[in-house]
Amino acid sequence: MAKIMEHEARIVAVMADQKCVEAEMIVSSACGSCKAKAVCGGAESEVRRVVAYTSHPEIYKVGDEVTISIEQIMGYKAIALSYIVPLVVMLAALALTYGRWGELVAGLASLGACALYFVVLAFFRKRLERVIVFSVKNKYF
Repeated sequence: MAKIMEHEARIVAVMADQKCVEAEMIVSSACGSCKAKAVCGGAESEVRRVVAYTSHPEIYKVGDEVTISIEQIMGYKAIALSYIVPLVVMLAALALTYGRWGELVAGLASLGACALYFVVLAFFRKRLERVIVFSVKNKYF
């Protein structure tokens, strides 16, 4: 059985033609719920917007309180695509160029390879949006 991660959110846009809603959620750091957060100053939170697909977007309206959920495996895929794969690309480019052309070229080549990876990732953004999917459900039913 897949584990589900959930966040409370508020609808900010309904796109019925695309069968999705855009929701805004406040994401807190791990220490955000700590009782000592006012003293240590380590607590931080940010507002994130996500697009969640639903088969019935007409039941939602702007301002509705909803629950946004994603399967945990989707989170692992996102982490792999945004952190692990670029690290491997950067290290591979560094290893392939360091012995042949020296440190400066190897460093620039590894940064260039990583930048190229993110350009390719941005090119396939629409396909990734169909793979890593958020879902939405009404908070009250």
